[in-house]
Amino acid sequence: MLHEIDILETRRIADLAAEARKPRDRLLGSIPQAALGEPMPARGPHDPAHDVPLQNLLAGKPEVVALRDAIAALPREIRQSVWIVMEIGRGRFAAGEWEQAAAEAGLLRDADVVASLLDEPDLHVCLGKGLYQIDHAT
Repeated sequence: MLHEIDILETRRIADLAAEARKPRDRLLGSIPQAALGEPMPARGPHDPAHDVPLQNLLAGKPEVVALRDAIAALPREIRQSVWIVMEIGRGRFAAGEWEQAAAEAGLLRDADVVASLLDEPDLHVCLGKGLYQIDHAT
């Protein structure tokens, strides 16, 4: 389960992810929603820009570099904990399924964990949701 250092690092990564999201939002803010895809669904994700791949275009932005460097600097165990919190926030695992999520994280290459974290445009939201769910499950 999460230790205090894991929680602090997860919050720090969430804060950096929120900052890293800003250049993406500025870039996409000038594009009409209708140009991004299908009509808004009645249920589920309401952000048609979520799946627009912008990682390469945004890779050099200082906010994205700061997030990437912070994730890369984490010890593997904490990086895996952050990944697990993200997956709980996404709904792939319940807060009580920490051991199952940890087993899956242990099978992933470190580069895959980093890439998964960096590829999630809503990382800050997923981490916030995951921390909230874990807090209410304990």
